[in-house]
Amino acid sequence: MMLTLLLEAALRSAALMGLAWLALRLLRVTNPFTQMAVWVGVLGFSLIMPLLMRLAPTDTMAVPLDGIRLWLRPAAELVAAAPTTAGEAAPGTVSAWAWVDWRIAAMTLYLLVAGVMLLRLAAGMLASLRLRSSALPQSAPWTGTHDVRVSTRINVPLTIAGSILLPPDHVRWTDVKRRAVLAHEASHIQRGDYYTLLLAAIHRALFWFSPVAWWLNNHLAELAEANSDTDALEQMEDRLNYAEILVEMAHKASRLPAGLAMARPATVAARVDRILAGGTLPLRMNAARWVLVLALLAPAAIATAGTNGVDKTDPVVAARMVEQQKPRTAVAMDPATYDKFAGYYEMPFTASRPLKVYRDGTRLMAHVIGQTPMEFFPESQTKFFSKEAPVQGTFQLDTTGKVTSVVLHQNGHELPTPRIDDAKGKALEQALAARVASNKPLPGSEAALRAHIAQIKAGKIDRDGLLPDRADGVIAVLPKIQAEMLPLGELKKLEFRRVDEGGMDVYRATYDKGVRDWWVLVTPDGKLDSMWFGPAA
Repeated sequence: MMLTLLLEAALRSAALMGLAWLALRLLRVTNPFTQMAVWVGVLGFSLIMPLLMRLAPTDTMAVPLDGIRLWLRPAAELVAAAPTTAGEAAPGTVSAWAWVDWRIAAMTLYLLVAGVMLLRLAAGMLASLRLRSSALPQSAPWTGTHDVRVSTRINVPLTIAGSILLPPDHVRWTDVKRRAVLAHEASHIQRGDYYTLLLAAIHRALFWFSPVAWWLNNHLAELAEANSDTDALEQMEDRLNYAEILVEMAHKASRLPAGLAMARPATVAARVDRILAGGTLPLRMNAARWVLVLALLAPAAIATAGTNGVDKTDPVVAARMVEQQKPRTAVAMDPATYDKFAGYYEMPFTASRPLKVYRDGTRLMAHVIGQTPMEFFPESQTKFFSKEAPVQGTFQLDTTGKVTSVVLHQNGHELPTPRIDDAKGKALEQALAARVASNKPLPGSEAALRAHIAQIKAGKIDRDGLLPDRADGVIAVLPKIQAEMLPLGELKKLEFRRVDEGGMDVYRATYDKGVRDWWVLVTPDGKLDSMWFGPAA
């Protein structure tokens, strides 16, 4: 969707601007010419950010989240539920806003605002070009090679494209004042400020929803004036006189078309303060400095465009994940051989939910008890793989050929699951079946869920309320969970619905603005073992 692309591009551009701002502060860069070069570069990269996102080499930024949950829904999936609209209603009712397609509404709003801003910009440009065309060319020794024109429709100097427009009263100016004005306006033309600010205005219109786009437009205008003030001061040594000229022009200024006026009232105060502060005039940009600025900006822009957060913390894990996702080919094996692999294997995260492996005719099947079985195919005499998901299992044998464990390969991890006694495995399976049949919540599950929902709202997860290996994963994705849950408003009701086939308590949570189902599993001492949420079924 185009709006999603623009939102992501705006966010990445904001990150690039933040890096540029931080670098300028850390390096204490005060030269307005250098600052202008940096921000012009940032503007250029921001305009092509949607393209850079497609072309830049994708890199990864490590996130402290271990997402491995073998055949159990990981903590990261807490944010996988379908988005809720503001008008979602409780089951059995029809929202008054159900007919609204919010994505189309958002896109319509974006196009409406962007269209109005672009039309206003185009109208301003057209008006300025007409003003330029109607102005009378001025030919005099003091104009030099500049395209100087006089217009009765303005009362302050103005630059439009490559032309300098002067008001009729310029004939009463002193030579010093005229030289300062021409130097100021010619400086805008030499650096192409008119076109730079035009691009900044287009960027602001396209990304009108981003505050940094508005800030960049204003900051570039301020820097353009500061740099032109520097060029003007070279023509007159009297800083006080030049400051008085600016104040005079500001008093005369009125609403102007798309152009660069010498003294816009909003910028004069800061410019006068800077001029009267004195100091050495800053060095200007040259080709070598431009190359250096762009050479430093380009890697930052490419990195900003291509960086993505991932659920990985170790390059070894990344390499394993690539290997685990490769296509695999099954080899021939006598189905009777599967019998030696059949049994129960203790899962590292859920001792009460073992992995069950069994033969179903000519097929080898496996699943965590209470979940849907998957067929596994032989890749070798001891390694098997699933065609439904990138997961494999390698059975370990002792010296007598007896199977002692299976190493599970998934999500870049290798988890050993030791074989347990069949009687213990069957007892756990029967206990799960009895629990599902009883359809009663575990003691403490409602209290644990209420506490967890309150912690999400507060933005602080209590580690003591979760199993140790769950806490880091939940905390890492807390901002994403909040983004999904907080718009729902206050919790109004929490109702137990059932025990699902995996033995988890299912609760229906009714909020001010929507409904969600929560799946919860707690330990005997009331700690959360597993939890996730999804749309109300």
